[in-house]
Amino acid sequence: MGDVWVRDTPFGPVTDSLKIAGKFEIEHKHILRAIRKCEQELGIEPKFGLNENLIKNSYLAGAKGKKRKGVKYDITEFGLALLLLYINTPKARLISAEILYRFFILKTYLSGLSHNQIGAIRGYYRKKMK
Repeated sequence: MGDVWVRDTPFGPVTDSLKIAGKFEIEHKHILRAIRKCEQELGIEPKFGLNENLIKNSYLAGAKGKKRKGVKYDITEFGLALLLLYINTPKARLISAEILYRFFILKTYLSGLSHNQIGAIRGYYRKKMK
């Protein structure tokens, strides 16, 4: 999945809906439909911050001189995790399973650490974020 990220931002890596459609080998319109469904169902929950994780944007497509403006979305890591709930393809399910697997590995690792060790990790990342 590493080749899906378009650019890095202060909030982490960002990709876009066109790149996701290519990676999952499905038409972009299906990704846009999944985004609309995600926004419809999860948009009422402010804690998910869909406006910050699924950001509407545009792009130009077509032959030179006949370019048209299209809609795409910039998508953060968290936005992709939410969007995967709405993309029903074997590749999307595999990626979802991989995310869950890594989460549980991390949870198991952290459960073996002391309170002081976890505090040190938090402090390290707080400094990196400033």
